[in-house]
Amino acid sequence: MKKEIEVILPYLVRCSNEKPWYVEYKCFREKTEKLERFRIYKGFSDLETVAEKEALANQIIKAYTIKLKSGWRPWAAERYIYHDEVEYWNITEKFGSARNDNSHIRKYLSDYLVERKKELSAKSYESYLSKTRLFCQWLEKKGHSNIKIAEISNDILKAFFNYLIDERKLDKLTVVKYRQNIGGMFKYFKKRKLIDVIPMDDLPAARKIKDMAARPLMDSDIKLYFTHVAKHDPQLFLASIFQFYLCCRPGKELREMKIGDLDLSRKVVYIRLETGKTGKRMISMPDALIEICQDYKLLNYDRDFYVFSRGGIPGIDLLSKNHFSNRFRDVRTTLNLPKSYKFYSMKHTGAGKLLESGATFAELMSHCGHTSVESTIAYVRRHFGEKSQKVIDFRPDVLRGISQARG
Repeated sequence: MKKEIEVILPYLVRCSNEKPWYVEYKCFREKTEKLERFRIYKGFSDLETVAEKEALANQIIKAYTIKLKSGWRPWAAERYIYHDEVEYWNITEKFGSARNDNSHIRKYLSDYLVERKKELSAKSYESYLSKTRLFCQWLEKKGHSNIKIAEISNDILKAFFNYLIDERKLDKLTVVKYRQNIGGMFKYFKKRKLIDVIPMDDLPAARKIKDMAARPLMDSDIKLYFTHVAKHDPQLFLASIFQFYLCCRPGKELREMKIGDLDLSRKVVYIRLETGKTGKRMISMPDALIEICQDYKLLNYDRDFYVFSRGGIPGIDLLSKNHFSNRFRDVRTTLNLPKSYKFYSMKHTGAGKLLESGATFAELMSHCGHTSVESTIAYVRRHFGEKSQKVIDFRPDVLRGISQARG
């Protein structure tokens, strides 16, 4: 076949509501002597508006046009890596650079990072990025530069986690986060059919070095705290009760929440893409919280106002990151509450009460904005332990009456 056309550059194909949009391009392939068609569907099904889809299409078209004009072809993708996603000068300085443009492991780790970058906030993505980079550099240092994803065995992972524990001296919670992040990575590989089995069984666990986690409040302290702030600090009360009922994170999710994010008629709060740790989502609002919002007359304010702003009322000024933490600490001192209580404790306290009310792990996962049930199980174990009603009711007959006989 005579090669009349080398490339047809990317263009957007708009479809009906029943079918997803996609970007299409074509390349002549010498091997088949045909102009082969390629389509990119990824990302379009998650978007709702025409503007969002067109914006995504423009990004894809721009990126692939540059690649195609530079000589890149899709069947040669194995020879390329996303170097910027994996390389890191600080780790490279420690381990030495082992860059290999034919590296199987770097390509797929980079692909994974590119996908996570779309879903996570900048702060969360940095956590995934640093852990994945360290894992990649460790593999290369150990002579696994050309290893295939399917060849990463349970023994290799055990050796990596022993390195984190024994050589880097990481705390238990940090090692747990490595386990969650790397476990998510292997789930991604399995979903893409790159592996058949996730090799995460029986990995070593670190011991707790220092417990800095915020603890849920005990029932007596919950009533004491909320009674006090409702009377003396109405804005701190509102921020605390929002976190308690919504189980949202006190950082960007709560601090940057706007009046327009509250939909009292549908009983939901919208967490925007730019503020959500795990991307945009909707949180169900309990009726009790809706009544409080109505008491505070929040819907009387401009939709673009932050719910929590200067002067104790909604406004245009964004409060500082530690604003509520500092105010909580003052109240904690006034009421002589334990230092293990922090402003973040409001989220954990609400999650615990929701669990006690009969919510399933799946419901709690959705409400807390976790990315997997495994993350929720780990969260419950970390903050609430594992209760057994059989243990709570344990009262053997052989000991009955002994306490009374003591006197």
